[in-house]
Amino acid sequence: MKRKPMVTVLMPVYNGGEYLRLSIESILAQTYKDFELLIINDCSTDNSMEVVRSFNDARIVVHNNAVNMGQTKSLNVGLRLAKGRYIVVNDADDLSLTQRIEKQLDFIMKHPEYAVVGTSAFIMDRSGRIRRHLLKSTDHMGILLCILNDTPVIHGSVIMDKNVIMSQGGYDEEFRICQDYAFWSFLIRKGFQIANIPDRMVVIRHYMDSISFKEKDAQTLENGKIIYENVIAMTTLKITHEEAIRQRMFFAAPERLDKGDFKKAEELFVSEYKNLKNQGSFDPGFILQRLRSRMVKPFSKLAIAEFKSGRLKEARATARDFIKRYGFSSIPFMIWMASYSSKIVLDVMLAFYEKWHEILVRRSAVWGR
Repeated sequence: MKRKPMVTVLMPVYNGGEYLRLSIESILAQTYKDFELLIINDCSTDNSMEVVRSFNDARIVVHNNAVNMGQTKSLNVGLRLAKGRYIVVNDADDLSLTQRIEKQLDFIMKHPEYAVVGTSAFIMDRSGRIRRHLLKSTDHMGILLCILNDTPVIHGSVIMDKNVIMSQGGYDEEFRICQDYAFWSFLIRKGFQIANIPDRMVVIRHYMDSISFKEKDAQTLENGKIIYENVIAMTTLKITHEEAIRQRMFFAAPERLDKGDFKKAEELFVSEYKNLKNQGSFDPGFILQRLRSRMVKPFSKLAIAEFKSGRLKEARATARDFIKRYGFSSIPFMIWMASYSSKIVLDVMLAFYEKWHEILVRRSAVWGR
């Protein structure tokens, strides 16, 4: 009888032919070899299966869904079929650096108290150009605080203990888009521990026609449901679903909120940090630092939107409000300075900042292939 592999790499595929070859190659090139690559084909109508069949590797296993089921149900199908003790998730358009499985498997085997272990990531555009990195907290308290407004783990970066995952029923099929955020939140609320190793071991492809961009409204509603449950579980506050959805909008698209709702969302989020259950277990300085880091994005996005629509005084006020309340940060400061000049100046400053950041990220991108 063939021995079961230690690891199953789970890769759901639906019309992923454009990038699928590179994704598969990144898995087959891993330094750790004892795995099966389980591809769940969700009734693809493009050349995805032709790409898969072009590989001659016995570790590749394909399951074809009888009907199109969507991402969440396909993931659960994969969990049930997986032979490995540990599950590694790799999306069909993302890449894993060559030592990813080796490093994550070593970590989770040495630290069995963790049900899920993720990594940080490089972010690339459709052309494959590395644009920035996405760093996730490696601190336990940081991961706990993160679920109040965002997923604490990058889905395409995880290795999971299959026994724990299956004992909790797998992904909640109520969530078509945010199944990962919902699942990590559920596990944390149930008392399971989640970790991130500091290494950037995956490359996530980010482009405007991905599911999250095509279904923004549905994503917002799903995120709102998750935020609501997390706030109720982690704080002493009682909030409404409408407030939870507004909080999601505050972080994802603050320019779509009027000034009154923006202010309400900000005040609620600050109140959540001040009303955490077991407040004594959180270092006050750490809480303030995390709150400040969370507030940079919504204030900056709103100020930039105001600036680009010609409302320079409003952009200046938004940037100034952030600095007064939360301290210095480079982007709000640039917006505040540029507001005394013109949109052209801001565009130049932001373009320079983005290019400088991109250069730093690309220098740190070691592919190992």
